[in-house]
Amino acid sequence: MRVSIVLLLFIAQVVIGVKRYFIPNLKANWYKASEFCNSQDMALASVESVEKHQSLVKFIESTDKFSNASRFWLGGSDLAEEGTFVWAPTGRLVTFAAWAENEPNNVNGTENCIEIIHNTYVNIRWQWNDHDCRGFTTYFVCESVADRCIEPF
Repeated sequence: MRVSIVLLLFIAQVVIGVKRYFIPNLKANWYKASEFCNSQDMALASVESVEKHQSLVKFIESTDKFSNASRFWLGGSDLAEEGTFVWAPTGRLVTFAAWAENEPNNVNGTENCIEIIHNTYVNIRWQWNDHDCRGFTTYFVCESVADRCIEPF
């Protein structure tokens, strides 16, 4: 009976898309952030809907990393093709977006990775920015990933 209940809870979480988030106590560039999340069997967070955006914001606000000037890497980039943003953990196109005004702008041709920003000093509230993946370090959000089992051919 207990195994059945646990199994049902697991299936329900997968079906409704419940994600676990984690913000490590360190800052890194986008590549190192991605490596760290992967080392924890997680991935940089993907935000594929308004609901997921709101869920992520609620999580961040509940952590000690939240302040009036907060920045976090997400898992999106246009590294493969300029202007075409995809979620690196899944390869899916970014279809929902919460870009700040005049973003993405690829300043100096070096901004390819997505960060989420909350900065009340400049009136940016949980909007996205493209930033230099390698040259900038900040906190980042890892999220749980579905089982990566591959069915036999």
